[in-house]
Amino acid sequence: MPVVSPRRLVDVALPVPVFRTFSYAVEGELEHLPVVGSRVVVPWRNRAEVGIVVATDVAPVEGVAYKPVRAVPEATPAVGGALLATCQWLADHYVAPLGLALRSALPAALTGPGAPSPPGKTRRTLVVTSTIESLMARDALFRRAKRQRELYEFLEAAGGRASVAHVVERLGVSDGVIEALVQRGVVRVEREAVDRDPFATRIGTPHALHQATHAQQAAIGRITAGARGDVFLLHGVTGSGKTLVYLEVLRRVVDQGGRSAIVLVPEIALTPQTVDRFRGVFGDRVAVLHSALSDGERLDAWRALRRGDKRIAVGARSAIFAPLDDVGAIIVDEEHETSYKQNETPRYHARDVAIVRARHEGAVTVLGSATPSLESWVLAREGKYTLISLPDRVGGGVLPEVEIVNLAQAGRGEAWEGGEGSAIASERVAAGRSERGAPPYDNTTPTASHPPTQSVP
Repeated sequence: MPVVSPRRLVDVALPVPVFRTFSYAVEGELEHLPVVGSRVVVPWRNRAEVGIVVATDVAPVEGVAYKPVRAVPEATPAVGGALLATCQWLADHYVAPLGLALRSALPAALTGPGAPSPPGKTRRTLVVTSTIESLMARDALFRRAKRQRELYEFLEAAGGRASVAHVVERLGVSDGVIEALVQRGVVRVEREAVDRDPFATRIGTPHALHQATHAQQAAIGRITAGARGDVFLLHGVTGSGKTLVYLEVLRRVVDQGGRSAIVLVPEIALTPQTVDRFRGVFGDRVAVLHSALSDGERLDAWRALRRGDKRIAVGARSAIFAPLDDVGAIIVDEEHETSYKQNETPRYHARDVAIVRARHEGAVTVLGSATPSLESWVLAREGKYTLISLPDRVGGGVLPEVEIVNLAQAGRGEAWEGGEGSAIASERVAAGRSERGAPPYDNTTPTASHPPTQSVP
């Protein structure tokens, strides 16, 4: 129901490349009253724009005519609390317009001026409205309608409701059968909202976490006992079980603490198997955010997180802007990865934004890597981060031995002596190279133990 607002001014950050906000008048009938963090539709030059309110009750400037706010789509803030403070820090730290920084916190479907409140996806659903207890009454009602009875009893067995698409797939009934059952007054058709989740079918069988090693238990204990705002650098060799530490920390934060969490992984590592690992423990409370999602899928994930239906956001760098309240932990896996850097405006490093958001949220930050970035390593050595090491592989495995070969000597056959030559001859060595900056040929001199090779991109 529209509300009548007394005339007042609000400051709005617009997604335009200017380093200032703009004041608009709030007056007349609006769907909702704007608060700090609200999305609003306002006039900008000769078009409408969607912006975020960053201040209310602004003092007017004498002699200035203020344009009115056209619409306030939601009653609650779209970007509020710690997330709003994080975006303000991002704009200041990286010298970016505040409106563009705030746009990063919204899915694309909510930033277009033509669709301030885009509808979600719906599906037709059949709902049982009348229970037929008596077998005799059921026989009388469906005496000459075998398919209608089959459909009715299928819905009963499904808990009283099922989507039309599912019913048609399982029973092969026609629209005529469905309509006849509706006309009898025992079933009705509803429009049911449904989330567009491409990973919905990949929720694995729930399973318990493996028994943690002593080193993993110590790491979990130190992280969960950390003060709010603490940063932990989890330095673990490949295969040391960093993921189990992440999962156990999340379990204690979400299941025991009742808070929410964010997990950042490099885009290339965001595979269905990675999603399965988290959903196998936390089920459908996990929302996945990455660049391959359609605008509709990203919007539905954003709304599910904002409603609190999902409590854990897993995704690439943009997942740091997940609309979660009361975040208790932010995990940045492979924190050294350069893909955490955003190269388009607003430019930012998701790892650093994660640390700042965690401090605003009162959460702990876990930076995990087998090869930490130089800056994180130095900060840990200086005591600004807490360094936790997992030096051994789970199960006692040994890392492959790595030997540096001087290719300047390879032409004289000195680099392939002893074990190296026999390993190559027995095809127990795989050699790889980066295509960028590498020559398209091998300039080593062929020998009996080192046959000619061809460089393959």
